[in-house]
Amino acid sequence: MVSDALKKLYSTTFSQAYSPDEALLALGNKEGEITIFDLKNVNQSREGGGGERLRRPFQIVNGHNDAIYSMVSTPDFCITGSTGVIAGRRWSDLRKMKTQTAWTIALESDQSNFGTPEINSLAYDEDRGLVYAACGDWKTHAYDLESGKRTMSFEGHDDYVHDVVISGNTVASCGEDGAVLVWDGRTGRDPCHKLTPHTHDQLQRPNIGRFLTSLHLNNDWLVCGGGPKAGVFHLRSLALTTVLPPSSSAVHFTKFTDNTQDGAQGGIVVAGATPRVFVCSLAGDVTAEIQSSSPCIYTVHIINKPYTLMTMGGMSSKMDVCFNLNYRDHVVSLVED
Repeated sequence: MVSDALKKLYSTTFSQAYSPDEALLALGNKEGEITIFDLKNVNQSREGGGGERLRRPFQIVNGHNDAIYSMVSTPDFCITGSTGVIAGRRWSDLRKMKTQTAWTIALESDQSNFGTPEINSLAYDEDRGLVYAACGDWKTHAYDLESGKRTMSFEGHDDYVHDVVISGNTVASCGEDGAVLVWDGRTGRDPCHKLTPHTHDQLQRPNIGRFLTSLHLNNDWLVCGGGPKAGVFHLRSLALTTVLPPSSSAVHFTKFTDNTQDGAQGGIVVAGATPRVFVCSLAGDVTAEIQSSSPCIYTVHIINKPYTLMTMGGMSSKMDVCFNLNYRDHVVSLVED
């Protein structure tokens, strides 16, 4: 049998969440652990003009019996998604080294078709107090955080749903079927728009596949990627406007970014099955190519306020740390000494 120490050395990080109030950064891995870093000193140092390095983990919590595929933060909770379970832990409890869950939501199991679905992505709607879960049962479910009850399910995908994002009243998801579906979140009925990036000559890569693993919204713009190259679409016209790198490997992360604290113009961050994170302009020009410790990157987390911080994780026991969107500042071990 593989020892626990060896498992940690070959750990894979799938997800991240950040609490601005408690200044904690949490990462979820394939062993079901939540690795937590204290950003308080980093925050204070950078506000004073310096840049203190992130060091060893603040604590490591046994969060789930299965991999933590997704995480999202609310002002009060660090919410994690695993196989069949969504769990919430109070950031204030984690600060005090208390690891108990405040609440859990168990997904309904359909043994005839899917069994217990994994939760591949979580999104938080602060205005409505809802958390959206993109699941392996081909659906995205919305849950009320006050009652724990499911309020709505968004259907239309023909395979696993890999990612879900919200922007105002808009809910968008993408999946293994190669489709992006966009809904009016107030009704949850048939999708308003459907995009199939793999049908675009500029994006298709049949040798990798049609699946989509990541998307992000910014007003009338949508960026997504997976087997097809990452691309930017105008939602109102559904037109493809920009093609993004990498050219020959799968994409696992896409995100629009705001202007940084040092005045750098916002753009798009793309990462995936390559040891590099690409920072691009909205026109598709690469403005930075940042080396990673991981040969395959699954999660990138970007903080712009009160300071700029980008952390990257994937198939490695290391986490890369950037104090801007131009270069890697240093590398932190995710394994306790």
